Amino acid sequence: DDGMKILHQCLCGDNASKQEITKFDIRNNNLTGASSHLIGDIINYLQPHTLVLDDNNISSLKDISTAVTTTCTVKVLNMFTNSITSQDASSICDMMTCLEELYINDNELGSHGAKVLSQGIENTKTLRALLISCNNIGSSGTTAIASGLTDNINTSLEVLNISYDAIGQDGARAIAEAIINNKTL
Repeated sequence: DDGMKILHQCLCGDNASKQEITKFDIRNNNLTGASSHLIGDIINYLQPHTLVLDDNNISSLKDISTAVTTTCTVKVLNMFTNSITSQDASSICDMMTCLEELYINDNELGSHGAKVLSQGIENTKTLRALLISCNNIGSSGTTAIASGLTDNINTSLEVLNISYDAIGQDGARAIAEAIINNKTL
């Protein structure tokens, strides 16, 4: 987090010149939720198309979500292997209004987080890829995701990864029905 403070000062400080970049990749830097507001400032300042935050320990997404939804320039967000829980699911839903690709594999969403995400899936018109494998969403979470897919007739979702999520028979059945009724998946 100390390194992020220095990076923030250099990129967003008084002597910095504003510029837009295509990709901002700060994976595997032991960042925590304490860096979220700094990352949010950097998003507002650099307006990257792709943001890679993989392999950190980020747990609070509110500031990141606010920046993503305010600028709507981030289209690809990679956040796999962090500490994202069901408490962050509403922030993820907010970001789905702007994102085209969302990679949140290997986190801790659980079934409750998947149920909240289903609301974002139901309302998104831009998201093409959603990878949520290894989040232990279970059968009830998978059924909720399927419901979000079924209820969104304007979805652009083409890729859904729910591998290693213990989807169970009911979840598998619900996803199969959603895929049959969904024209883009």
